[in-house]
Amino acid sequence: MLIDVHCHLHEYSDEEVSEILSLFKGVIVSVGDDEESSRRNLDLASRYPGRVIPCLGLHPWEVKGRDSVEEARRIAELIVEQGVPCIGEVGLDKKFCPQTIDVQREVFNVFLEAAAETGAMLNIHSPKAWREVLDAALRAGVKRLNFHWYTGPVELLEEIEAQGYTVSVNPALRIQAKHRLVVEHAPLEMILTESDAPYKYRGMRLTPLMIPMVIREIAAIKGVSPDVVERVVARNASRLLSLPHLA
Repeated sequence: MLIDVHCHLHEYSDEEVSEILSLFKGVIVSVGDDEESSRRNLDLASRYPGRVIPCLGLHPWEVKGRDSVEEARRIAELIVEQGVPCIGEVGLDKKFCPQTIDVQREVFNVFLEAAAETGAMLNIHSPKAWREVLDAALRAGVKRLNFHWYTGPVELLEEIEAQGYTVSVNPALRIQAKHRLVVEHAPLEMILTESDAPYKYRGMRLTPLMIPMVIREIAAIKGVSPDVVERVVARNASRLLSLPHLA
């Protein structure tokens, strides 16, 4: 079974979602950017049970000021009430929006507490904040965490793996040297696949339909068959999301 562990499915129209799911033979974890998109993810999951997994959160890029802390608390209440298996897209960003890092930390703490309380997986955004995010998650007692589009230090991979955490890779793998380096160094047992759709990267408009290509790229780097990669990734996702039917 194919797994897209990080997709902004809420950005698509209802018609586009239907078309994507008719063509994509697997499960999509739809991450939220804010309260509105998080609620849409809940709606999509209710309409496509077993195909769309709701992930609720407040993206670091959407953190603007003190109001964002209150928005994060409202989303955290939804997470607890709905018992969703995934919290995201959340984290810290010192690369693209360092000017809001202090408020980002307050917002992130709200989601760390929700993850520790519910056992939900954290779907992490962490440019230039990989170590800080990892340390904060460990202090909070977070059991399940995925570093989305990980391009951090390869030296950190051993610590990430030791905690049972994962990293996810996407179609950028084809052209981004840092992404390829991560796949070279990370054990297959800690790798997940994602699209980060509908993000545009170096002329590519990312989509869940590129996941088979990602699997082939991983397989080529690891020197194994695509079938092996698909099976191991599905098993990794099943463990991280506590959803046995994925494996």
